[in-house]
Amino acid sequence: MTAVPAGRRRGDDEPAVRQVTEDLVLVEVGGRKVLAAALCPHRGGRLKYGRVDGDRLRITCPLHHTTFDLSSGERLSGAACAALRVVDVLPGDLTVPERRDPAHDEAPAASAPGAAPSGGAS
Repeated sequence: MTAVPAGRRRGDDEPAVRQVTEDLVLVEVGGRKVLAAALCPHRGGRLKYGRVDGDRLRITCPLHHTTFDLSSGERLSGAACAALRVVDVLPGDLTVPERRDPAHDEAPAASAPGAAPSGGAS
């Protein structure tokens, strides 16, 4: 049995991939967070099911096994002709906010329907 250091749970360093928008996945590995395209550029494999190599910061598509460097998006092996779109490599302590829907944001009071025009005489 392998000892686990105090204050840590088994699996804290294991890579995690989660869908954050329709187009993006967040890959968390080794204290780093990478926002990347959710679909492989080869045949649209869903990278949230991909295999992550945390030691080398790589992800492999589950469909045809194309491997990409998560730092640059460069295709390292496999059938894809294009690189993976990597949006950003984020510091590990950053919290990625949930996606907001601007349609539900309130309009500023001055432009709200029925608001009195500013600077005009009544």
